[in-house]
Amino acid sequence: MDLQEAWKKLETETLEKPVHGSLELKKKSKHPIQKLKNAYLKATGFAVFFLVGFIAMLFIFPALLIKLLLMLVIIAYIFFFVVNYSMYRKINTALPMDQSLKDVLQHTYDFITANILFQERVSVFIYPVAGATGFFIGGSSDLEKMTSQKSLIILLITLLIITPVCFFVTRWFYKISYGKCLRELKERIAELEKPD
Repeated sequence: MDLQEAWKKLETETLEKPVHGSLELKKKSKHPIQKLKNAYLKATGFAVFFLVGFIAMLFIFPALLIKLLLMLVIIAYIFFFVVNYSMYRKINTALPMDQSLKDVLQHTYDFITANILFQERVSVFIYPVAGATGFFIGGSSDLEKMTSQKSLIILLITLLIITPVCFFVTRWFYKISYGKCLRELKERIAELEKPD
């Protein structure tokens, strides 16, 4: 039975006792809320994967400048790990029977879109650090040359170009990861808003 039909049935029936409890979505459910929760779990996994890689790089590159930049990148990835894991935990797949389904779905939609916007904005400050880290790692065999005035001007120009490019690429990745599920969720909300 469709969840919306179950809700309509409950609305039309006269109940002697108030309905309490919730419907728990299964982990393999095709419901957009469960798919969004799974997407956050995958994002958490990617953050851990890259975090391990950056920590390993700390031991590969001896230069202090590279170590400091890598530490900033590691802090950023720890932050994104915490944000994504926190979102995974906060997305409630138990849809309450004693509340408005539309309100619950709308709250989840708003909560997730606000989080995505927050992550996009924070990322803008991470791209220059990550770009500079990559730049200096690429020239780690001759860091003296990489810190010359000419190299630093090239780095600045490169960062001015790659930061907006990275922003739009990240936005595209968010669209791939969450966009379809958010559209499905919005469609379900729209269905619940239709008058009978």
